[in-house]
Amino acid sequence: MACKVQPDPPAARPGATDIAQPSSTGTAAKSDPAQIPAPGAVETLAGEWRVAGIDGAPLDEAYGIALSANESEMWWEPRCAQRTRRYNIEGKSISFRPIPGAQGETPPCLPGLPARLSDVERALDTATEIGRTPSNGVLISGAGHSVLLFSQ
Repeated sequence: MACKVQPDPPAARPGATDIAQPSSTGTAAKSDPAQIPAPGAVETLAGEWRVAGIDGAPLDEAYGIALSANESEMWWEPRCAQRTRRYNIEGKSISFRPIPGAQGETPPCLPGLPARLSDVERALDTATEIGRTPSNGVLISGAGHSVLLFSQ
């Protein structure tokens, strides 16, 4: 009995990524099916996260940005740097707000901040939507900005 020849799998498109491009309406562009958030709500951000993309482009720096979260807050370590935001998820909607007193005053510690951390914070502060990507990332977007997170 001869073996059945299996067709080659479809080739990946050059440059295709799991990072959705923000649109002018503040939502991720959905022209590429690989970038459409997968079904399944994100109920919490509790855990440890790696920032994989900002505003539709991969985070391609010599350093990484990690975020931590519990059921109601997300922060960049060290917490004494006061880079913390409260968040609220309702279905596919999300909102963030800086914790009063945690921003804008001299923090108790002054670590060197990653240059792209302000871009991450801007994306969180303008976020209105949250969803899972096909590769199980979490895409947070709104007002033309986005951040793509993967669990660590």
